[in-house]
Formats: sequence, structure tokens, C-alpha cells
Amino acid sequence: MKVCYIAVDVAVPHFRGASTHVYEVAKNLTRLGHTVHVISRRLSPNQAGYELLDGINVHRLYRGLVAPLPFSKYNKLDESSEQQEPRSLGKLYTKYLFTIYPRLVGHVAARIIRRYGLDVIVERETSFGAGAVASTLTGKPMVLELIGPRYSKESLARSRKIILYTRSMLQDPVSPEKLFFVSAATDTTSFKPDSAVRRAVREKFGFQNSTVIGYVGTFPKWHGVEELIHSSVSVLQRFPSTKFLMVGPYYGYAKQLVEKLGLSSSFTFTGPVPYSEVPRYINASDIMVAPYNPAKSELRKKYGIGSPIKLFEYMACAKPVITTDIGIITEVVQDGKTSIIVPQGARVGLSEAIVRLMENPRVAAEIGQAGRVLVENQYSWMALAKGIEGVLEECVSKK
Repeated sequence: MKVCYIAVDVAVPHFRGASTHVYEVAKNLTRLGHTVHVISRRLSPNQAGYELLDGINVHRLYRGLVAPLPFSKYNKLDESSEQQEPRSLGKLYTKYLFTIYPRLVGHVAARIIRRYGLDVIVERETSFGAGAVASTLTGKPMVLELIGPRYSKESLARSRKIILYTRSMLQDPVSPEKLFFVSAATDTTSFKPDSAVRRAVREKFGFQNSTVIGYVGTFPKWHGVEELIHSSVSVLQRFPSTKFLMVGPYYGYAKQLVEKLGLSSSFTFTGPVPYSEVPRYINASDIMVAPYNPAKSELRKKYGIGSPIKLFEYMACAKPVITTDIGIITEVVQDGKTSIIVPQGARVGLSEAIVRLMENPRVAAEIGQAGRVLVENQYSWMALAKGIEGVLEECVSKK
């Protein structure tokens, strides 16, 4: 098949989770023998308008089509967009995103589809209906990939199938046979246990004799970073040599909180790292945390979280994971077997879970190994791509 993957709100490549998701799905579809053209977001003139990346044809468009919009800052963590409905971006901007912009993108996508003879369209929901426009113009079947709640009603109606990661994101009635449920995934060949890398990173930061608690992400407050920092006080009282390795961008508020609490000597903030380097930092850690707290975001509180990629990356490296009791997570991991689950926002519960694993290294190792097996068997990007492949083939075969 020849696939047009419209994800025009997502920069590829980039260190954000959405970028990882689009890139990995497209890459693994190409490994299955399909041709994939991704229509993604162009952030600056330094990025090429077209690039062949790992076998993926990447076409990049500015948010303003001919130039990036000055108030649309993909490279900064916009807390307002995390905590409020899309209308918080401004009425005119929101109207542009859901009306003019997808129609312009849809016409560009239609030209690409015709030029390369593409067979089927996948629209990531934050393309705001561009896939539906392209499908209408070309007559090609469309699949809606729904990870968040900001989908176009036009796309919902136009799609032959809906790939759904979280049921709570879908707010409109849809025929059940139209839905195809999937879970997040990870690259089990890149994310794997590596003792040599572990030693090198720990030596770099002087962690040789410490237990290291790791976090990887973009630091939105609903990821539970503040809860982790507060919980570290109790952990450090019990085990003063513990280190916290915090990996990712937009960590300013977290570092300020650490300094306020007098914990700077126990925390290391790396800033953004290339995605290819992420497994190194996970391997350097002993325990990984994903303490999601949707209550910190109005958007997440209403709709839930999307695709928890970090959880699967942690487990793929055979690390014991501490996470929270969110439906999309408890559906795939078991407390005490493939992870430790604590209540959302529970600082005491989080600190107790960390101490429990530190005091029971055998239990920690067993949970880590069970997580690795689970991910290898069920949650690789290739397994996800094969599921999506089946959906696309079904849509293409129907005339």
C-alpha cells in the first residue's frame, strides 16, 4: 500500500512524544513493505520542506503554510494548552485551525496523493480535518487516528475506521464496528537493557554508588513531576545518597521547586536529549517513575491522557516502574507484577513505593523483567504497525 499519513500538527523528527509516535508508526509501516508519505509540521526554514527519513517520505508544512505563525510555539511547553480547552488559544486562532488551515492542508495533501498515487489516508486527529478534505478531493479512503480530543466532526464522519487509543477521547456516538482499539508501543530493539551504557552514564554523572530514580518527559505538570519532587524528601531521609535523574526539556519550574526545597545536590536535570539517547538514561537508572496526575490539567482531567509511551520505554529497558491508577495504564499493567501502581497525586504513596523497591531489589528486578517480557510480546511498534496495516488493508479493499 501507499499511505498518506497526515500529522501536520506534529514535527518529525522532534523530542516530543507525538513526534516519536508518528515517526515510529510510519517507520514500521515502511518495514512491512508499504510506502509512507508523512505530512508533518515545519518549524523553521532550517528544516527541509521534503526529506527522505529512514525510508519515510516527510513533507513539512508551516502552520501558516508559507511561514511559521509567530504565536504558535511548538518548541515551548505551553501550559495553557495543557490545562484548558483549545479555545484558550484564542477564538480567531482556533477558528483558523479548524476551518481555513485544514482546507489548505487538505488541498496540499490531495496534490501529494495524486502525484505519488497513494492509496489510503491516515489522519492524526490534531490535523483538524485536513484528512477529510483530502479524502473528499481524491476519493481515497480515510482512517482517523484518535489519540486526543481535538478531532474534526468532518473527519469523524468521513473516516471508514477510527484507530482509538483511549475511549474517553471520543465524545460523539460512533458505530462500534468502526472502532479499532490499540495501545501505546515502544521500540524494543533500541529500548533494551544495556549494562555497558549503564556504567558509562552513571560514571559521567558520578552515580556509581547511588540508587538512581529516573524520569523522562517534557515536564508538563500533569506528568506528576511536582509530586515526585515532594515525595523525594521522604526518600532522601531514608536513603540520603539517592539521586534523581530528570531527563527532558521545559524543566524550569521543577528545578526551581528542587532549589526551594534544598534538594539540588540530589537532582540532575539534563535538559532535552536526542531521542536516540533516551535509552541510555533509562538504563542508567534503577527505578523509573511515570506519576501521571491528570487533575493538574483541565484538558486531561476531562479526557484522560493519551498514549503513555514513556511507560513502555521504561519497561522495555527492564526497569521497575512506578505509575498511577489511570484507566489506560491499569488496562495494560498489573500492580506488583509488571509495575507498582499508586493513586494519582499521592506524594506519600509515591515515596513509599520508591522506598519499597529500594528495600527489595529482588522484587524490583522481577517487576522489571516482567515488564520487559510484556512489552516484547504485546507492545512493540511493529505489533502496533501490523494492527494498523490490517485496518488500512480493510479500508483499501472496500470499494
